[in-house]
Amino acid sequence: MPRSVKISREELIQDLKFSVGKYKFYFVILFLSLTLLVVNSQLNYKIDSEIVRINQEKSEILAENANLKREIAVLSSPERISEIAKKQQKMKPVDYKNVKFIEVK
Repeated sequence: MPRSVKISREELIQDLKFSVGKYKFYFVILFLSLTLLVVNSQLNYKIDSEIVRINQEKSEILAENANLKREIAVLSSPERISEIAKKQQKMKPVDYKNVKFIEVK
């Protein structure tokens, strides 16, 4: 024959309070862990975004550096310098027959 157990409302409330009190610490730990997980994810996202931004800036700077090196090569070419010397400074080409070299001992 099955037995029936009667629990009064006060006993049920007292049992629930005990259970909540018993596991309150675990609920707090779980909440703090989830909060730290979210904060950590946000920090990782910010760091990843910063890495992407810095890599883009690096690519732009490298491209600008390559353009400047090409410009330096064009501006420092002997033909260009010779042309400027002839036209703007009215210089004449060097005749090495008339140049005297001095030896340093």
